[in-house]
Amino acid sequence: MIVSGGRAWTTLAVMSALFFIVTAATFDTLGLVLPPMVAELGWNWTQAGTGFTLLGIFCGITSNIPAILIRRIGVRLTLVVGALVMAAAYLCLGYAHSLWPYFIGTSLAGFGFTLLATVPGTYLLARLFARPSFAIGLYFTIGGLGAVAGPLFYFAMAGSGWRHYWLAAGLLVTLLALLGALLVDGKTDVSAAAEADPEISTESWTAAAALRTPQFWVLAAAYSAFLFCGITANSVSVAHLTEHGVAAQAAGTMIAVSGVLNAGSRLAGGILTRFVSARVLLVAALGALVIGLLALGAARDLPMMLVYAAGIGIGYGLTFFASTILLLDYFGRRPYLELFATVSLVSTVGSVAPALAGLTRDRLGDFTPFFVGLAVLMALVMLAVAVMRPPHKSVP
Repeated sequence: MIVSGGRAWTTLAVMSALFFIVTAATFDTLGLVLPPMVAELGWNWTQAGTGFTLLGIFCGITSNIPAILIRRIGVRLTLVVGALVMAAAYLCLGYAHSLWPYFIGTSLAGFGFTLLATVPGTYLLARLFARPSFAIGLYFTIGGLGAVAGPLFYFAMAGSGWRHYWLAAGLLVTLLALLGALLVDGKTDVSAAAEADPEISTESWTAAAALRTPQFWVLAAAYSAFLFCGITANSVSVAHLTEHGVAAQAAGTMIAVSGVLNAGSRLAGGILTRFVSARVLLVAALGALVIGLLALGAARDLPMMLVYAAGIGIGYGLTFFASTILLLDYFGRRPYLELFATVSLVSTVGSVAPALAGLTRDRLGDFTPFFVGLAVLMALVMLAVAVMRPPHKSVP
């Protein structure tokens, strides 16, 4: 039974919808909107790609700001700030006539994503659900489906032009963020009572104490791992496969297959934690990433491409879910907000993946050595998780 407090299900619904639309309107459509922007404004692809990089970097480096704001002004006002930031971001993008408004817009969109998505979302669910794993898994799943809906939304509006798309997307994001600020329950905290989830630590952890444990840094590495692998697959898999004789349409379809499995595996994780520990799920998820990377390097036909898509998709979604849940299980609810924000900040390292993959291709003539090297790194993280045990707070 999923025990909840306050307006838990209303909060889950509105934060899931917000995560869905923010995902759809940022990372998963910028690449589609860029070609008409480049054609109309006369940019080169280095300039256009810089905006995508800024989106990812600002999403990472601002990860601690929502935690600070939530502690100081509350989660509702933090969502209002996020709505205002996103409104400014999409106005810059919709009215861009030069590079600087575009760069400012993508930077603000990255900041706005951080203010509106996983940091406040998981914080609220951890406070409202006594057994939060299923709720967080469902939240991650609905947000992940934004990656499927984003391109459909863009193609439905493509005839209206890219400027109208940015303004419509901005309006949707802003309105949902303001709706969230009105409807979420920012007061109820089930942790004020006795801990109902036997997996969540009841030790009096602080964020500072947790940061001194090796377990925290193993989880930070695991959280970074899924981003490293996912960004790698999304950015260079089509180029790699087409270089080895695969049709571009087939190669692109594998990204969609991976995305659906990614979203579904998050919900599956929320269900499976009733029967299997989150640590076991994390080991399995990292193993799937290893298999997916090796299969991507060797893929030349449909069966191997499906292995790659399944490995990356399932590994991405389960690693995202399981590393988040373990952070809550190991260190408890009280320092979770700051710890999740710090893990998100550390994971910004994943943004260097496309550059490193491209450098490997330029120097060695193929992407495969990068995939193999990344698989070895994932295997080392998997080994660290396999031998990891729950930390215990030392008594002074």
